[in-house]
Amino acid sequence: MTASLSLKEKRELLELLEERARREKYNQIRNYFPDNGPLRRGLYKKHMEFFKAGAIHKERLFMAGNRVGKSESGGGYEVTQHLTGSYPDWWEGKRFDQPNVWLAAGDTGTTTRDIIQAKLLGGLWGTDEFGTGLIPKSRLSVKPTIKRGLPDAYEEIRIEHESSGYKAEYSTLMLRSYEQGRKIFQGFELDGAWLDEEVPHDVYSEALTRTMTTNGIVIMTFTPLSGLTQLVKSFLSSKKEQEPIVV
Repeated sequence: MTASLSLKEKRELLELLEERARREKYNQIRNYFPDNGPLRRGLYKKHMEFFKAGAIHKERLFMAGNRVGKSESGGGYEVTQHLTGSYPDWWEGKRFDQPNVWLAAGDTGTTTRDIIQAKLLGGLWGTDEFGTGLIPKSRLSVKPTIKRGLPDAYEEIRIEHESSGYKAEYSTLMLRSYEQGRKIFQGFELDGAWLDEEVPHDVYSEALTRTMTTNGIVIMTFTPLSGLTQLVKSFLSSKKEQEPIVV
């Protein structure tokens, strides 16, 4: 088919293909939960239930086994929607119609960098991999703030929100770790907190406090490796209370 094209037409076709590949590389989130195909969202009922529950529940837990997508296509996907404000048409969960402030944390600074930061950004500022994560590169025009004491880690990321219009307005994502204690939440209000890996109870309580005045939300994604902790039991008890009684 391409054999009949002129040299100029072949060059134009190549440029178009390269541009499409570039857009795919730097806008990975558009490939998640499509209408049709082998990865269609109809096959991810638990994910859809988790997102939808955000419309009415302040606290949510995506508790599941390892390697099932709870961090990337669960917590990371939702946080990206809020930070950018670019919700898909099918979204039934919580929405923010203006720039919002989030804190995301893992159990250590290293896991926060290697899991949360990597899934959201893809790579480091100034490299070809920056912007290949869940947050589209087009929303990452501001260089992230570097975290002191931990190589290749960021402290704060600014993300352009959909409501920007002609004037750029940014959501803010702070990256922290549980090893820093409850002080990671002290001193500011939050619209949301994403806690990846099971969190100490005092840190969780502080997260709830910091989202109280903003009507914010707290989401958690983890595998219960420590068994029936106080936090796990409280959510299991809450789930049981919400289940309908069959007569």
